[in-house]
Amino acid sequence: MQTAVIGSAKSEIPVMLPMQAIEVRSFRNAHEGETFWCGRWLGGCGGRLTSKLYADRACHFAHVPDPGRASAPCRRASVGVSSADHLYIKRQILQWLAAQSIPAHARISEDSDRLGGEVLFEPGGYGCLRVLLDQDAALPAAVDGTQLLLGPGVELDPHQLTLHGYVLRIRCDTDGTLRHVMIGTQMHGKTVWFSLDECQLMPWGLSTPAVEEVRRLRSTHRPLTIPHRPSPADHPAPVAAPQAEDDRESAFADLQQAVDHDHGGSELRHCLTRAETVTHGGASAEENALLRRAGDLMLRKERGVGLSTPPAPAITQHRASRAARRVSPTPAAAAATVKRGSRQAAKAAADLLDALDRRRDHLTPAEQQRLVTLLAEKAQKAGRWLTAEQGAKVTAWKDQASRTPAEADHPKPVRVPKAAAAGAHAAPITVPTDIDTVADAARDVLEHAARLGKTVTWNHLCAQVKGLAELPEDRQDRALQKASSRSRPSVPLAALITTDSGTLHPHYRRLTQQAGRPLPDDNAAARTAWQAAVTDVHRSYQPPR
Repeated sequence: MQTAVIGSAKSEIPVMLPMQAIEVRSFRNAHEGETFWCGRWLGGCGGRLTSKLYADRACHFAHVPDPGRASAPCRRASVGVSSADHLYIKRQILQWLAAQSIPAHARISEDSDRLGGEVLFEPGGYGCLRVLLDQDAALPAAVDGTQLLLGPGVELDPHQLTLHGYVLRIRCDTDGTLRHVMIGTQMHGKTVWFSLDECQLMPWGLSTPAVEEVRRLRSTHRPLTIPHRPSPADHPAPVAAPQAEDDRESAFADLQQAVDHDHGGSELRHCLTRAETVTHGGASAEENALLRRAGDLMLRKERGVGLSTPPAPAITQHRASRAARRVSPTPAAAAATVKRGSRQAAKAAADLLDALDRRRDHLTPAEQQRLVTLLAEKAQKAGRWLTAEQGAKVTAWKDQASRTPAEADHPKPVRVPKAAAAGAHAAPITVPTDIDTVADAARDVLEHAARLGKTVTWNHLCAQVKGLAELPEDRQDRALQKASSRSRPSVPLAALITTDSGTLHPHYRRLTQQAGRPLPDDNAAARTAWQAAVTDVHRSYQPPR
């Protein structure tokens, strides 16, 4: 098994063991003095676990033999990293709500057959958030004030998607030894994912940037009337510019053709979006009928099942035929078409870059090759509409995909040099190795966290302080000692450093030992003393009342 809980069998603090031996060694150092358990909230037996390190196969947690316990096999022996997702979700969403000063309670379903399949959050002053992770469970009936977040593989209710324009999804992404909660907004044709920091809790429920955009667009009503179209004599159009009437007719002719010939989802979405754009100021009843029919067809393609569609609207044949028989476009119109195609290709390339960045650790070589090939095609079509930074990322991914299959199995993060992004030559970035420089930078980061009343993980601190991760362990300790001694007031800032799971970091234990004030050997007592130190640091940086 890859997951456990820290501290006791009743703990709700999850932890994930890496599969590679070199990462397990770092994991053991980061969790020195901690105990791991086959937790009750994981559906486990409650026994103690130990980390097993192997060079020739995947590392994992194993049960510590206990002659005093029953010999019945643990049913968790074959579960993977997602088995603790309900604990990660509960912990991170509660922390997210607390950061917004929103008091909340959370409950995990205690049904032994569905343990971890559902988490219910009750934020004070807001409606309930109900996370549904059990793929076999039927969707509960809609309840006023309760908002559903569906886990991976949970079937959505197409009526809710049509009614609201979106459905909320939730998943956990692996980042090193952590699982990060992501919130998705599933709409017609795509799902956009955001971190919790990008979301907010509104009086009507959880909201993402994509949800805000859907609600904004739906608040703009399209009247069921034929809009007034001024004659060319009233507003003469510029010479050689395509007429709005032609654009409107072309958009609906293309949409009619896409619906009648059952075109693919992406092409249908493009035609539908274009038709909605040209009717932003108002649409006729027949145009609205076609828009609704196209929307139903999009929903059917997403679900992959038959959905009855209304009969084709009686949109005037002479309009479609006029659009089809139009003379060849003027040079200006042709240039405008090419420009639109390039901009659309640039947007598609940006979406592909985002997908590759988010999924880089989960792509198979074949999937990566397919996405990079598509990215190269879109980038070539986009041309100058790509930024210098995007162009550099495209080149980096193409180089990554051209490596050997063994290398492609573990794609490395794409790092774009600043010089490449700026289109200029820049001097290589030097990493500071001077302890005083590193100590000053670490003090700044830790003091900022102290003012906010927060802690900082070791990995986050190393990402913020250049050169800290490259120092030997004894020099890291020395830099942290100097950071604390130079703080105003002089307090043990290193107490704010935690492991990825938010527990006491070995650096602070060593620093207290070196200072002649060692923490107790008992883990519970040491944790209490450390938490008191964190409270003292936060109190020292609070503004006077």
